[in-house]
Amino acid sequence: MEYQIQRGDQKFGPYSLAELQQYVQEGRVLLTDLAQSEGMADWVPVSQILGNIPIPAPAQVLAPPPQNLIPLPPNLHWGVVLAIMIVGRFLGLVLVLFTWVWSLILANWARRLVNNNIAMVLVAMYPAGFVAGIFAISAGAAAGKESFTYLGFAFIFAGVLAYVVGIFKIRAAMEEYYNSKENIALTLSGAMTFFFSIIYLQYHINRIAKWKKTGILT
Repeated sequence: MEYQIQRGDQKFGPYSLAELQQYVQEGRVLLTDLAQSEGMADWVPVSQILGNIPIPAPAQVLAPPPQNLIPLPPNLHWGVVLAIMIVGRFLGLVLVLFTWVWSLILANWARRLVNNNIAMVLVAMYPAGFVAGIFAISAGAAAGKESFTYLGFAFIFAGVLAYVVGIFKIRAAMEEYYNSKENIALTLSGAMTFFFSIIYLQYHINRIAKWKKTGILT
């Protein structure tokens, strides 16, 4: 059985019983910290889980692992993201702008998760390709050059392709981080990522936010 540990607003773990005993003996977890396992309805003091293990001297007390946790992006409910995108379909530009902005927010978060800029670069190519494509198509129409039109559609297609790859890079960053530093065994569906992109990712961000608050991953 594994236990989550809570100290103030911070949560750590999960840890096995043996790890919990070791961290208490080392002073990295305190007997006054709260603990909860998957089968427990309430948080209880670590002392209640372990029994009579002596509390280490204050000089030995260290901060519990893990360190340097990355905060979540804005915890906008996935249903709100879906509603904005549905309404945006009727307003055109609203959908495009929201998709650009929210994708960049998630890509910037992914950059911090794995210390890699690739998702940010790929997602940024989406609006760049769109703008370049519209400009080329307009220039072609004004000059009567069909080749510019083809070039414009190529820019737009390249931007969309880069966006899709960027979304999968965000997915990979989430799985890497939440299976190592904050291990919750996160697994994201490739098909759902492809078809629902930022809506699907935001749904899992909502799940992670709830886990950080309650210690329960639903």
